[in-house]
Amino acid sequence: MMNLNLSNIKSIGISLLCNTQGKIIELLCDEIGLDSKIHIDQLFITVFDFDSREKAANFVVELKQRGVTLDWPLSITVNEHPVLLHFSGGMNGNNMFIVGTKTPASANQFFEELMRINNEQANKLRQAVKEQVKTAHQNNQDGELYEELSQLNNELANTQRELSKKNMQLQHQRKDLEKLNATLLTTIAELHQTRDELAQSEKMASLGRLVSGFAHELNTPIGIAVGSASALQGEARKIKWILDQEEIDVDELLSAVDGIDSGFELTLSNLERAGNLISSFKRTAVDQTSGELRSFSVLEVIQDTLNTLNNHFKKTEITIQVSCPSDLKIVSLPGALEQILTNLLMNSLIHGFDEGKRSGEIHIEAHLQAQQLQLIYTDNGCGMSAENLEKIFEPFFTTHRAHGGTGLGAYICYNLVTTQLKGNITCHSQLEQGVKFDITYPVALELIT
Repeated sequence: MMNLNLSNIKSIGISLLCNTQGKIIELLCDEIGLDSKIHIDQLFITVFDFDSREKAANFVVELKQRGVTLDWPLSITVNEHPVLLHFSGGMNGNNMFIVGTKTPASANQFFEELMRINNEQANKLRQAVKEQVKTAHQNNQDGELYEELSQLNNELANTQRELSKKNMQLQHQRKDLEKLNATLLTTIAELHQTRDELAQSEKMASLGRLVSGFAHELNTPIGIAVGSASALQGEARKIKWILDQEEIDVDELLSAVDGIDSGFELTLSNLERAGNLISSFKRTAVDQTSGELRSFSVLEVIQDTLNTLNNHFKKTEITIQVSCPSDLKIVSLPGALEQILTNLLMNSLIHGFDEGKRSGEIHIEAHLQAQQLQLIYTDNGCGMSAENLEKIFEPFFTTHRAHGGTGLGAYICYNLVTTQLKGNITCHSQLEQGVKFDITYPVALELIT
């Protein structure tokens, strides 16, 4: 076994050489006590626990295909205890050089270790040949043996020069890999930033839909109240005119008074409706922008969401049914729940019912079970294929991109449920069988101050 100075790789566990068939040729270093478990000609993957062998086989395949692979966490049993090692490997001629470390080794550390081992092996072989040559010469052994050993020494010198060239190639590969890694990290960061910006834009678009729907809904009661107030003004002038006459027509006066009474009733009812809409809008807008925990009625939040989207659904043949106890109050994030319901409802309208051209039903059921809010959302729209169902929660996936779809609606729902609410969301669907979303997340029943 070769005694290696492994100061360049932190917390090393093992290093070994394997042939291209994945069989172990030599155990170069063992700092975790695997001598009894590793044997020459043993398949590398059989060293690992059964659950890790498939991943170990993938490690070997990628190493042979790419020439180098880094940081594969694999579990190995040492003294009946599992130990997690981070494996990296590189092709060393026709052999595979593999290192398993207790902490991840950087690409730079791995390549330096590989080059150092190449040099050490060549130097040790060359030194051994020199000693044999010197011994043969001192003992006046056969001249042919001396020549043969001298030739072998020259070949080893050539081999060392070839190894130096390979070391240079490894250095170039290492630099190229570092540049590629840096580029990939930059690209990933840019994608994350773009995704977050688009998600924020989608949230603002949702708030814009809320404002638009609110303005449209508020226009009706305010318009009626204004019209009624105008009629009241006319009735008041009429009464004044009647009272200015020398002879007062009692029936005409009573009729005018009754008209004022009806006008007041109509005005007050519509102003009350407008006030309720404003209160609903205020709750929804504050909840979606503040993101604070508060105690709220689940049914009230559902109704507020339906009120804001009523303008989108009222001209369609889509009916929405809600099943939720009126006394169901929880402590959670109402804005997140409103955002989830808004996205699900708009997805049903656009995708499930072809932008409202199809008729159908939407059911929203909410109940409490073991301090978990259970939300079941279903529609009987067109559904989706198994292929699309697998990608439903992926960011930017949409079947409606030609019509302006961003592919972030379901992704935002998934992110809100799993990240903000610490819950779970699943989707079930078949073509022409509608869709079903099951959402559960933990809630509190009282606000702790």
